[in-house]
Amino acid sequence: MIAYEDVTVWHAATPEPVAARIAIGGDFLPAGNLIMPPEFDWGKQAKQLDQYFKDVGTTFVNLEGTLDTRQLRPRALLGLGQIVSAPPSSLEYLKSIRCGAIGIANNHSCDFGDEGVAHTKAASALYDMVSIGAGITLKETPDIFVWRGPDTMRVGFWAAAKATSDQATANRRGVEPCRIERGTQALETMRSQGAQCCVALIHAGCMRNNQPDPEDVRLLESLAQSGFDIVAASHSHRIAGHKQLRLAHDRNAFCFFGLGSIVSGYVSSPLEREGLVIVASLNASGGLVALEIHPVLLDAAGFGSIPSESNREIILQRFRKLSAELADGSYEKHFYRETSTGLTRLYVRDAQAAFRAAGLRGLARKAARVRVRHMKRLIRKVTG
Repeated sequence: MIAYEDVTVWHAATPEPVAARIAIGGDFLPAGNLIMPPEFDWGKQAKQLDQYFKDVGTTFVNLEGTLDTRQLRPRALLGLGQIVSAPPSSLEYLKSIRCGAIGIANNHSCDFGDEGVAHTKAASALYDMVSIGAGITLKETPDIFVWRGPDTMRVGFWAAAKATSDQATANRRGVEPCRIERGTQALETMRSQGAQCCVALIHAGCMRNNQPDPEDVRLLESLAQSGFDIVAASHSHRIAGHKQLRLAHDRNAFCFFGLGSIVSGYVSSPLEREGLVIVASLNASGGLVALEIHPVLLDAAGFGSIPSESNREIILQRFRKLSAELADGSYEKHFYRETSTGLTRLYVRDAQAAFRAAGLRGLARKAARVRVRHMKRLIRKVTG
């Protein structure tokens, strides 16, 4: 295995001893067209990324899909897309990269309803992991996980989603919605349990696009301003850039707008084979000392691997370019130009799939879900 130097995106002005490291990854989607040969072992497959996690205390990623779906009935699709499920044994992969908690706030969490969420949580518990981000109502306290590091170090994690139609309400269980007031509640709960560093993993982004939606940029920045130290997004299955926010009282916060995937059986473009892993170094009191990124490249089977030197540089150059576009604001123009192209064709295909699945009733349900943000993109394209 080739050994690479760490790619540091930020470090504290005054060097401090590192007491522990945590990792944040993007989407873990253990379904679809993954190639699994005979004698396949999920844990051994994760060894391809061992170098990135060897000195990490805990890892947090987004699990897309429902676990242990035997005898469960999936919901009907209202258009294009997939029902995503995986065996509980897939968690051996996450165990190998030191996951203590997994986020399940995404657009596939409820593919098998409330019972599917319960099965996923139960399967996670059997692997000594906590799954957070789905299965609660808004009357309940937000799902969080506080990792206990060395001595008194505590790190809080919260998972929420913007890119989902299954958001929880006051009276209905569902996915934790990405809202500032819910994030503030999550922060208060983490702080009450001693968390000094707080991380939010948000399911947000636009499929087939490396640039983030300007609405998502504002939302993630607001979460960082409210108190989160690291806010990261995944959903597009592509990498995006990052921003550093310099806030009051010399506080730094960081937003990463697309981490891509570490495992995925749904790859429709070479760009969807690229991913990033964030590694945060913390001092004894849980303060940030440094932030690094490590590039991931999905292999032909769909599993994350450490890229060759040339592919590593391609991914890092793309990350730097996307970050520069965020810094100068030019990302907005690129985003609206790319996402407004082909929306009509996409909705026609979606409507055809909904009609085939459920006739006029499915078509009516699909029409009721025309996304406001898509209309905004078309208007922005016309008005500039």
